[in-house]
Amino acid sequence: MEESKLPLVHHFSNLREKPKWGLKLILAIIVMTLSAVIGALAIDYNELYKDAGMSGNQLEQAKMFGQIGGAIGGIFSAIIGIGITFVIFLLISKIMKSDANGKSIFSATLSYKLITGIVSLIVILIQWVADLSPTDYSITSLNIFDKGNNILGAFNLQTFIAAYIFGVMLFATNCFSKKTTIIWTIAYLVVYIGFTLLSASFQS
Repeated sequence: MEESKLPLVHHFSNLREKPKWGLKLILAIIVMTLSAVIGALAIDYNELYKDAGMSGNQLEQAKMFGQIGGAIGGIFSAIIGIGITFVIFLLISKIMKSDANGKSIFSATLSYKLITGIVSLIVILIQWVADLSPTDYSITSLNIFDKGNNILGAFNLQTFIAAYIFGVMLFATNCFSKKTTIIWTIAYLVVYIGFTLLSASFQS
């Protein structure tokens, strides 16, 4: 497994013996909070509230509350997201009778959240600079071709990157077989895209 040339395999393999997590926890929370804050800044509030009949002062207040809420909510959602993800990864490990210990799985969870968080941060930064509201577009999804289309938004490159990292973690940290890793990775994609499509269908 250590000889694999796939990206990140060596990193996740090392977490079995050296499951460092302190600095990664702080960095993951910072990165995820920054993404939430910049995401709030990137929203086009004029478009979002155009049907609400708000005046200039009311719109400015809505912007302020949205941005403050993005910052505060980003911190809490980051911590809760890390906790939920760890529990899910730990349950998968227990179901498959992996010999990886809890500390290694927690460290791998933080690596997963940090890497995917950095990708999300880069994407939202680009959209902010390019003045593309995240409520209208995601430049890594198919809805870049159709403004506000949540169905197309379900097919997102970030989801496939996250699925790859998830699979690498199962293979390198939890020592799953290649076949088992592929099955779980496909299940990850099906569940994630399925729930996103279901959510989009209720919003449309």
